[in-house]
Amino acid sequence: MLKIFEKNLFFVILFVGFSAAIYIAKEECPPNEEYLLCGSACPFNCSNPRGPVLCTDDICGEGCYCKSGYLRNDNGTCVTMDQCVGKDEVCGPNEEFLSCGSVCPLTCKQPEPLVCGLACGMGCFCKAGYVRDTANDKCVTPDQCPTEQCLNQNEVYDLCNGNCEPSCDDPEPICTKICKGGCVCAPGLLRNSAGECVSVDKCGNYTDGALSQYMNVINKILHL
Repeated sequence: MLKIFEKNLFFVILFVGFSAAIYIAKEECPPNEEYLLCGSACPFNCSNPRGPVLCTDDICGEGCYCKSGYLRNDNGTCVTMDQCVGKDEVCGPNEEFLSCGSVCPLTCKQPEPLVCGLACGMGCFCKAGYVRDTANDKCVTPDQCPTEQCLNQNEVYDLCNGNCEPSCDDPEPICTKICKGGCVCAPGLLRNSAGECVSVDKCGNYTDGALSQYMNVINKILHL
């Protein structure tokens, strides 16, 4: 009986000691820091406000971390972005530092906002009116986005209708308002089942009513 009591007492002391250690650790965090049981293994800092290019999300560490909106400077203190000494130009041209920016930022290939969760991220983001050119990692106006070279014959790059183009099976698709760039068939051509851009009369179901109507519209446009 005494052994059981001693064993239970050992676990109670161990638990209390562990709880006290966590409590003490929480109390000992410096200003603008918070104690986390599973904080990021790749935290932002004044030297690298964008965060590391590669970081394993499933790895975390226990300890004191800068609170949201703060970065760790070279002295190990958590400060706001404007307090990062000598790091005024950490964000590139047409960028700004945000403590809670969209995790679904606008890009040349996705110039229109997507339905995105409430989560946000800290780092350098393109200013209003600019989108990120991911190929060159810089913020540009939409008209400055590089024109993607389409490799297939009879294709052109479209800034908004990359996911919604006429095809032999659906010559008049109903498109959403979500804008996404991509290669589409040149005007007057439709994509067939083999993925090629062909004239309407080359579609296997050319006699289909919708295709005939589409062809009539194209002919009217060409003869204006």
